Amino acid sequence: MGAFGQDAQSVAGGASSPANVVVGRCWDNMVLDAGVEAVEEGHLAAGTALLRESRNNPELRALYVDALSSAAVGRSAQIHALLAPDTEEHDAADILLWLGRTLIDEAWRIRGDGVASTVSRERFKLFFATLAQARDPLLAAAEINPDDPVPWSCLQWFALGMQLDREEKDYIWQRVIERCPTLFPAHWARIQVLAPKWGGNIEEMMEFARGSVDLAPEGNPLTAMIALAHEERFSQCIRDLAHRKRFLSALRVFLTYYDEDVTAELQAAAAKWCTRPVPHPRDLEAHHLFGWSFYQTSARDHARWHLYQVGNRLHRAMWRTPEEFVRVLRKLGLA
Repeated sequence: MGAFGQDAQSVAGGASSPANVVVGRCWDNMVLDAGVEAVEEGHLAAGTALLRESRNNPELRALYVDALSSAAVGRSAQIHALLAPDTEEHDAADILLWLGRTLIDEAWRIRGDGVASTVSRERFKLFFATLAQARDPLLAAAEINPDDPVPWSCLQWFALGMQLDREEKDYIWQRVIERCPTLFPAHWARIQVLAPKWGGNIEEMMEFARGSVDLAPEGNPLTAMIALAHEERFSQCIRDLAHRKRFLSALRVFLTYYDEDVTAELQAAAAKWCTRPVPHPRDLEAHHLFGWSFYQTSARDHARWHLYQVGNRLHRAMWRTPEEFVRVLRKLGLA
């Protein structure tokens, strides 16, 4: 039996080889799959239709804009061209939100995922110039639809990249939680704001993650923020020790960080969500967070159960490559 009393299966949703892994579409939503494919082919009306349908559901709207913006990287000018003098106000809010988030994605694609020392001066200059363009569309979307938390959630990534001061980041965060205190991607972004690698500190980040678990209603995947925070803390400890050339200490952290206390904290958070789960747009992301984290512990049955749930959908934040993901699935008997 797997974790929470369910049977482990032999194949995780078809992810039996790297070629079968779907990268970057970490959701269980066929309508969104079709919309992303259409946008990637240049059919932007599919994107505006999805955003129109999600206006009254912040979690779904946040997922849609994240996915559609990633699909539209390189097409921000075309999204901007959708705006016209006679565009209905709420349609304009959808377009402006999509435009701002796409500009953020385009900017971060320019910068790349590496540490600052690996980014050239020219790329940084283009990164900042592109990112700066995202501010006005997102603020305009927020003004048109003042109850929508999603523009403010997106602005956290703008603030992080533009290196705004902490007071400004806190102001943006407050605007989010006034509108939707449990918005999953907003909490993910807030953990990044608080993470040491972006100028925060471990203590505040961990306190926030534990507060997120307490805040989460029963059955809500927001409890996975503790898994994200532990991964950030774990990685930061190893980076710090490696930078100081204390390689044996880094290895010791690698082997011992996910001890009984961390495991117990993860189990309690996962149980609060999974004992009586309520379907949520970010379920697969949370399963990846818990699955990766439990794989680092001795509680491999929990890792097996969570990673079975994701099928062949890979989350880029937790796995470097499809090969790594499949290798773990095989070790767990899932592929």
